[in-house]
Amino acid sequence: MPASMKHVLAIMGGIALGYGGSDVLDHMTQKAWDFCLLGEPYISNVYVEGSIAFVAWLISCLYFTYLDVTRSDTKVQKDYWPTNREMLKTAIPQLILYPLGCGYTWYLWSTYPEEYRTTHPKDAPPFFVFMGQLVFAMTLGDFILYWQHRIFHIIPYLRNHVHSVHHEYSAPFGWAGGWVHPLEDATAIVFQSIPAYYICHPMGRYLYCFLWTIFLIDEHSGHDVWWSPSRWVSFGGGGETHDIHHYFPTKNYGFIFCFWDKLFGTYLEPSALNVNPFVPPLSFTRRTEDEVKQIMDAQLAYAERLQKQKLKL
Repeated sequence: MPASMKHVLAIMGGIALGYGGSDVLDHMTQKAWDFCLLGEPYISNVYVEGSIAFVAWLISCLYFTYLDVTRSDTKVQKDYWPTNREMLKTAIPQLILYPLGCGYTWYLWSTYPEEYRTTHPKDAPPFFVFMGQLVFAMTLGDFILYWQHRIFHIIPYLRNHVHSVHHEYSAPFGWAGGWVHPLEDATAIVFQSIPAYYICHPMGRYLYCFLWTIFLIDEHSGHDVWWSPSRWVSFGGGGETHDIHHYFPTKNYGFIFCFWDKLFGTYLEPSALNVNPFVPPLSFTRRTEDEVKQIMDAQLAYAERLQKQKLKL
């Protein structure tokens, strides 16, 4: 976590504790939920979380597209940039299908109100209950995703005919996060929604879907941005760790967190010595073992020179 952010959080925490502690936080949580309730009757749509996820997906994809187009120095694999053709190839189908899916849920909401509308409680949970539900749901969801993802690699048919669509790119980028086989897409949506649906207050479900989608695009963005989970906590995931999975597919299955990879022995630490064996920009052509070794030797020598310069300073 950046030092400036730590200072801001410490100040905010001190203010909250100084003015009544949890009572203030509970009041803020209730106010946030009251604001959400202003969205009635639209938030009564039983599939409103899908529209929230779509908005989060679109914002984050456009954000990372800007970083790619401007050649941001946050890029993890700096030799591998998506071309305009590749971005359009992955973006256009999703920009057609996802709005159609969301639009269909709103058609059901407006046409069959008894079946597709729900009611919400007027009260928000206490702040620490709200946060506990959210953290537990995201941790459980990440555990489910880890094993769902790993199973798609273990079973040959799923690996070669379903998950292979997602692994088309050895250096992923924002739009590639949703570039998946329809079966995998449907499976992921169902299994990753279960924790929030059964654990969280409705406002927690909204936040879960928004954050989950943003982190999904972040880990496939190819960028190591300041707000990525890996920058805030030592066990956080993100683009830096998941990039490795796309060229070492038996490593780093995790999503928001990397402790499942560490626990189950599939974690590979991000390092300049991790070499993508595919030829840039994003082709299927593999380098020879000698070529990979030459790159690794050059990177190791460079790292050693940097270390010597630091010691001199």
